[in-house]
Parts: sequence; structure tokens; C-alpha cells
Amino acid sequence: MAAELGESAEPAAATPSPTPSTSTTSSLATSPVFKKTLQTPYEAVFTLDSTGTHYMQPASLRGVPVARIDEQSPYWESSWDSLDEFLAHERREKELKEQFMRLKTQKPSDVAIRKRAKLHQDNMSKHVKIRDIFSDVSPYHPNQLVSKHHLPVEGLCQKEFMYRIACKVSDLKVLHRKGLLAMDPWDFLRWRVHLQISDKVNRIGQSARSCVRSVIGKLFDHQDGSLADPIMREAILLSAHYQNRLASFKNHGKAAFTPDTSVMRYIEATRPDGSRLHPQRGPAEKLVLKQLGRQSRSAKAAETEQLRLQARQERRRRLKEQAGTYQGVNAFRAQRQGA
Repeated sequence: MAAELGESAEPAAATPSPTPSTSTTSSLATSPVFKKTLQTPYEAVFTLDSTGTHYMQPASLRGVPVARIDEQSPYWESSWDSLDEFLAHERREKELKEQFMRLKTQKPSDVAIRKRAKLHQDNMSKHVKIRDIFSDVSPYHPNQLVSKHHLPVEGLCQKEFMYRIACKVSDLKVLHRKGLLAMDPWDFLRWRVHLQISDKVNRIGQSARSCVRSVIGKLFDHQDGSLADPIMREAILLSAHYQNRLASFKNHGKAAFTPDTSVMRYIEATRPDGSRLHPQRGPAEKLVLKQLGRQSRSAKAAETEQLRLQARQERRRRLKEQAGTYQGVNAFRAQRQGA
């Protein structure tokens, strides 16, 4: 397996790849491991061939050109969806958005028009984000996220997929600008994808083509109460804090989210004097306290219900001892009245 995937374990500065429980994740950001992972240098993960033009490690990128590819590159596959065509469609999408926004103003009660206006408005937002990360002046191309050995036949240049990846790269850029993330955000994302692929691929030469989309998607999502990559998840939450949009993660997924024990404590731990980042409670901290309050009330309610159940069982046990065989509430009342 090492021959195909190289070093499937993370470098010494990073965290191991097995998926921990949600309870582990809730305190992950307080750990030095989290900080060390974000500070892992490029050279600890990536190696190039002798010409310096193609990746050798990590194995999920083996053979991928270092320079950004285009549709004229020798590396390009004719079956891949065109990124250029997608980006060129933005102009038409903008026209449709403006058209239906005007119609919406003219006919505000028309439900179909309102839906179309919303659709094209959302599409435009996605186009803008995708262009920001994957335009021809960017060093990034979706089909260089992993090697073509692991890519689906059509590649990865589809709107929803590119939008999701573009959002995460933008989030990681926030940490990179603040010096919290050492690697280029795109390289950090590719490293984390490699670790997940290495868990899925267990034979030399095996391709992750059939599962690469779900592997990438689950880098950020809850699945059965756990995380595919808690490091990535915590990094995204930390970025959300700096962007003042932690509230957008409220009630996300099935597992409980407690920033107080993860992101907020991580941020406070980075202060040299150990002082609180926000002496006065801001919106993010108020949200944290509100969520913790809900969880505390829920835990107390569960405990109270358990005590009630135990008390009920104890009463029934005593009644059986008193009456020989317990016949129910009515029989018990009749017994007491006859006594």
C-alpha cells in the first residue's frame, strides 16, 4: 500500500488520519495537534519529480502537473467537462438574473417568476465564487485536486461541486492570511483529500474514481455523528469565526456543535497572555452561550426523565411486595378502601 499511496500517515507535525468521535472533535481545537497540523509546511507533504514539473507525493497527486492545466494541456482528457465553457456562461446567467428580477418587480405575486429570479440569483452567486477561485488567472484547477487516476470520467468541473470547493478554499484563505495556515489553501485541501483517499484505497493501483466526490464532500460534513476529517472541519469553523458567520453553522448536521469547547477556546489559547479575546460578549459568544444553555437544559430534562422512570419502577416494586401480585391502579385503590 505504501508503494501506491506513499506515506499514508500524516507527517510528524500533523494529526493521524483515523476518524475520531464527535466528542473528540469538540475539544480538538484546544489541542496543540490542531495548531501543528495547520502549521505543517508544504515540504513535509509534497515532493516533485526530478524535473520539478509533476508531483510525486502525496500519491493521490502522482503525475499531476504543478502548473495549472488548461484544455490544450497534454494532461487534459477530452471526456472532462469544460471549465472554460462554464465560466463563459456567467454572462448569460447574469442576463437571466436581471431579466427575472425585473419581472419579479413587475409581477410580485407570480410564484413561478419569484422562483426563477431566486434560481438565477443563486446561480450568479455561485458563478462569482467559482470564478474567484478557478478563473484562468488562478493557479488552481478542479481537475488537479487529485490525479486523473482518481477522477470521474467527466472530471470535477460541475457547478455545485466547484462552488462547494471554492467556498472551502476561500475559508482556508482567511486562515492563511492570518498566518494560522502555513500551506497554500489549495495544497492543504489536496493533502486532506489524499488522507481520506488513502483510507478508501487498499490495493496498489486501485482508483478512488467511484467515491472521490463523496470523499471530498465528507471532508466537511457530519456522517453518522462523526467527521471524515475533524481537522478540516475545525479549520472551517475557525475561519467562520473570523468572518463573523459562526451562526451559519448553528444546528448543522446531526451532532451537537459547541464552539465554546473548540473554536473559541482555540482562539483564546493563541493569546500570549491567556486573556479572553472578547472581554465584552459579542454576537458569536452570545450564540455559544445560548447553544450551551440549550444543551444543558436538554441534558437536565433527560436526567429528570430518567429519575422519574426509576421512581415509577420503585413504586411498582413496592406495590407488588404489598399486594402479592400487582393488579393495577384500580385494584390497588380498592384494596386501600377495603382496608
